[in-house]
Amino acid sequence: MNFSYANKYSYWSSEYKIKNGWLQVDFGLGNEKAIQKYVIANSNGIVERAPVTWTFEGSNNDTDWTILDSQTNVTNWDGTAKSFTFDNPSKYRYYRINIAINNGYKTEVDIGEFELMEKITSNPYPEPEPEPDPTPTGENALLVIKMISGLEKEFELTASEVQDFIAWYNDRADGQGKETYMFDKDFNKGPFTSRKDYVAFSKIQSFEVMEYTK
Repeated sequence: MNFSYANKYSYWSSEYKIKNGWLQVDFGLGNEKAIQKYVIANSNGIVERAPVTWTFEGSNNDTDWTILDSQTNVTNWDGTAKSFTFDNPSKYRYYRINIAINNGYKTEVDIGEFELMEKITSNPYPEPEPEPDPTPTGENALLVIKMISGLEKEFELTASEVQDFIAWYNDRADGQGKETYMFDKDFNKGPFTSRKDYVAFSKIQSFEVMEYTK
């Protein structure tokens, strides 16, 4: 939920002369989310209105709330957004930031930006599952990547190029490395000096390595 931080007149605020309060998000029935990160920014450039102490909570009935994250004495607001991460394996329909006190302003507490983020998990292997870390033993292999969109991409690679791709994929699965992998295409260049195909990790559903017969 973004209250257009760039527009100083668009923000959430508690009632006048109330220095605490809560801001809630409802994802809707059947659309529960396992939120594991949220981002907030103070509004209007007035750091004294920013929250200082609060809890981040989840609920499925809007009555019983589970505290997922707690923050105390956060006073170093400088106009930039702050992010907070935590472990949360459970899905909830409702989330809220429940603010206990502001940063010293006498009338209210404000929030200019409030974003919730869910960790996306996907099955990186096709069915049935292949042996972990497939290693081609021949000189060349065909790498077939199935995208989430249903599109399939095929690349004829050397064994070392396949290993480079697998190493990148495993690193990304561990949260390391670049989001995209570049394939250099040496065919059908036409008038161009090079052709490159960039594949995003988050768009890959599965991949298969097929080794050519020697």
